[in-house]
Amino acid sequence: MRSRHYTVLVISAESTGRSQRGLSELLGIDPSAVVAIVDDLVRDGLVQRDPDPDDRRARLIVATDAGRARVTEARALADAVDDELMSELDPAERELLVDLLRRVTRE
Repeated sequence: MRSRHYTVLVISAESTGRSQRGLSELLGIDPSAVVAIVDDLVRDGLVQRDPDPDDRRARLIVATDAGRARVTEARALADAVDDELMSELDPAERELLVDLLRRVTRE
C-alpha cells in the first residue's frame, strides 16, 4: 500500500469521517488525487463513502471493518519491527533514523 493510501486509510479509521475535500486540504494534495486514492480504497473494501448528514452534496470517507483491521495489523507489524530493529540503537540514534526516514518517504 502506498503511503498516501495508508494515510487516508488511517485518517478514515481514526475519525467519524472526512469529506474528500477535507482530506485534500489536510494532506495538501489535489482533490483529483484524493478521489483516485479513495476510489482505490473503496475498490479494496477498506473505506466507504457515506452521506454527510450536514451537507447532502458531500460524502464522508470512513473506514470499513476491513480497513480498521488493516490499520491495526499494520501498526502491530510496525511496532514489532520497531522493537526488534531499534533495540540496537540508543535514543539519539533512533530519533535521527526516524527523522531521516520521514524526510525520504515524503511524497
